[in-house]
Amino acid sequence: MLAPMRVTGLALALCGSLVPAGCGESEKALPAASGACTLERPEPADWHLRADGTRLRDALGRVVFLRGVNMGGHSKLPPFSPFDYPPGGFDAALAPYVSRAAAWGIDAARVPFTWEAVEPNRGTDDAEFLARYDALLDALWRHGLYTIVDAHQDVYAQAFCGDGFPAWTLPSVPGPPRHDCENWGFAYTNDPGVQGAFDRFWAAGSPVQEGYAAMWDRMAARHADRPGVVAFEIMNEPGWGSADLRTFEPAVLTPFFTRLAARLRARAPSTLLLFEPTGLDGVTVETTLERPMGEGLVFAPHYYQIGVGNGGFVAEELRKWAALATRFGTPLLLGEFGVASDDSAGAIYMRAHFDALDTLQASGTEWEYSVTAEVWNAEHLSLVDAQGHELPAAAAIVRPYPRAVAGEPSAFAVDAQGVLSLRYAPAAGTTEIATPARAFPGGRSVTVEGGCHDDSDPERVLVRASPGAGEVVVRIAPR
Repeated sequence: MLAPMRVTGLALALCGSLVPAGCGESEKALPAASGACTLERPEPADWHLRADGTRLRDALGRVVFLRGVNMGGHSKLPPFSPFDYPPGGFDAALAPYVSRAAAWGIDAARVPFTWEAVEPNRGTDDAEFLARYDALLDALWRHGLYTIVDAHQDVYAQAFCGDGFPAWTLPSVPGPPRHDCENWGFAYTNDPGVQGAFDRFWAAGSPVQEGYAAMWDRMAARHADRPGVVAFEIMNEPGWGSADLRTFEPAVLTPFFTRLAARLRARAPSTLLLFEPTGLDGVTVETTLERPMGEGLVFAPHYYQIGVGNGGFVAEELRKWAALATRFGTPLLLGEFGVASDDSAGAIYMRAHFDALDTLQASGTEWEYSVTAEVWNAEHLSLVDAQGHELPAAAAIVRPYPRAVAGEPSAFAVDAQGVLSLRYAPAAGTTEIATPARAFPGGRSVTVEGGCHDDSDPERVLVRASPGAGEVVVRIAPR
């Protein structure tokens, strides 16, 4: 995220009903409700997702929605892990960390790494870190979570109270590593050292930029065929140095994404590539970034606000990012959004984001999930405390959503009582709807119009359209 601003929430005001008729569309005549049936969970040929206009699709052609978290803020500093572990205890700590996330019912994880963690010394990659990172990705996929390999940086390097680039990329190191700066984000605009570091990175023929691209070559080769890895995020919240931000994004940042996307696509042709504007744009919700050239691109901006309230403005502002993704002709994945752990309105604010993502039919990964005693730069944004106990905002992500729709969704939403409503024009195949057991402690009631359903799995409902059905309507409610 851009800065440790205190983020608060306002309740999202959705349009009147949970089905399209409540959002200005006319009610349609529907086939009679069908009952239960026995369905097999589909097995796509592989885990890859593809960008199809503004949709994400799996290997079966179904529309996929990603709901996930970032793992996590503590990945920014040594030992570059989102959870604490004693010497020799990484594997033992990994298991409960991943299991807890899977129990939330999410299907995706954005997994940060830093160039410093990969290549702490010029020309030498850290094999132990890379093995731990591999293990985290593999464990997430064993639990059914798609993963996004995220090249993370904030204000360039630890020497500037940030993270990301190795110290050896600087002509001189201004001081020891630091991560105790509550207002670290202001360094983008008021720290000449940070600005100079980015100016050197963006300069024509920069050896630092070539080193960064070469690092990505190795990471792409390592993870192109790793099961569950669906995307590479080229750079988190790029800094603009001393340049004018409005001209930097179209003239420098867009061509950079085009070059790196082509380079990565050549090494990993089936992997999606995420591009994003600067972190400051995540606060203003506007950018001059243009669409990079290339295939398999996903627009992945961030969204953070300073105001405290009940979340009412979230949907309106996220529509701006959705409109830009539509203009780009790419899917929208909101890469970061979060709230201070001690915010009393945190759960309301987070629900507003997930409600808006549902309305916009977009994907998103909340920031963040760390199980650590040390908090990076005073950022208390984790969904859990140092012992792994959930904080209030965590409740907001435990909600039903369509993981994969066999057809074209027209609307879906979850109301204040936790009732999911989904409408879609069906195609051949089986729709999968995530129903985290925690969201339905007393069980669930499933009704389907225009198809039948299998709810034998407490974590998932499978739906198949009836022959000739022009529309399927699903309603899943807590008992």
